[in-house]
Amino acid sequence: MTRSIRGVLALTLSFAIAALLSQAIFYDTIDRLALSTFNDNLLEYQAQIKSSVEESNPNLWQQQTARLSDELNTPVYLDKRDLTNFTEDILEQLDSPIGDNGIIDPDMGLIYYPVSAEYALTVGPFDDMTLAYAAEIFTWLFALLTAIATFILLDYQDKKSLKRLSDSLCIGDTPSPPQLSIESLQAQAELMSVTNRQKSTALDQLLITQRDLLHGVAHEFRSPLARMEFAIELLEEADEDKRLQLKGQLERSIKELDELVKQVLRYSRLQHDGAELELNSIGSTELIERSVEKVQHFYPNIRFNIDDLSQCQFRCDIKLMVIALSNILRNAGRFAHTRCLITVESHNDTLTISIQDDGPGLAPGKKKQIFEPFTRLDPSRSRDSGGYGLGLAIVQSIVHKHDGSIKVEDAPIGGANFIITLAKPVSD
Repeated sequence: MTRSIRGVLALTLSFAIAALLSQAIFYDTIDRLALSTFNDNLLEYQAQIKSSVEESNPNLWQQQTARLSDELNTPVYLDKRDLTNFTEDILEQLDSPIGDNGIIDPDMGLIYYPVSAEYALTVGPFDDMTLAYAAEIFTWLFALLTAIATFILLDYQDKKSLKRLSDSLCIGDTPSPPQLSIESLQAQAELMSVTNRQKSTALDQLLITQRDLLHGVAHEFRSPLARMEFAIELLEEADEDKRLQLKGQLERSIKELDELVKQVLRYSRLQHDGAELELNSIGSTELIERSVEKVQHFYPNIRFNIDDLSQCQFRCDIKLMVIALSNILRNAGRFAHTRCLITVESHNDTLTISIQDDGPGLAPGKKKQIFEPFTRLDPSRSRDSGGYGLGLAIVQSIVHKHDGSIKVEDAPIGGANFIITLAKPVSD
């Protein structure tokens, strides 16, 4: 067994053993401390929400909701206190004396706070990644430091042995042979350290994404499930007309859940599926017209004007790109007053698609958040009109799979301007 292989094995074994020991000895204690700290943080957030509610004008709570969301750097929803927006258990707690100062759900990282007899805030989820992964971070750091200490000790022993061997080869005035090199082992150790850091970063990002997705799905599932539970409870005692009404409510809720599952699966596949794109050539004007056709009937009073200055052919996954453009167009049509403008321009090495609307524009601070999953452009808008907050996240994933970029700016015609930049067209 060579010295390099022996060093790598010792590094790996010491890392694994240190990780197991840390898991067995320290994990539970650190996890409990992190959970206690997170609960303390939630109490501080609760006090901050209470102070904001008491100092705010009840007639301006729509504006205060957006301000509070920016202050806490987390979503804040103003919902009516009914089974559509809250579970029966939460409603009972809000109506009880203990609900006057708000209710904390530590499992979901949510805070519910009553602002009036009819409305309550849903604040969160609060996510502190440092606390959430405190035990894991300590485990890997402990293992890494132990592995590094082991490697340094082995390196010292190797150098000492090599020095003794070198000295033993010297006879009289004969020059000593050159020192045996260990640079290769050091290079391998450095490469392993860099690789481990890269894998750790990628794994952390994946865990964060999955956790955010889980929180979002759980939040979105609550409303349709609550409606279904309420309808099922009323079915047994309802008359025939009421049964038909409840049946329709159940069907709509099931359809809503089904659509949410489809959107989540689509987003998940785009994020993690390694499948190749089905690239085909299509004219820029035809692509825009197909996308407009998918959304035109939703907004009959909105004019969708196409200004294609490029008139070029380019390669893309046509199905995915139509989904991306139609998602942006639906958002633009939803907020537009009278018209949306789609502009296509070909530059030296890129193709730019700009989609503008003449609506009110984006709220301050929203430009950095709108491409995150389950983020709605207007927190006060209902789910029926506002979707699930996955449309623009799907758009960004599709554009990134095409090695492109997307950003949002203030539109010259008054509203928002979504700008997609793609690779150079096949031919102009």
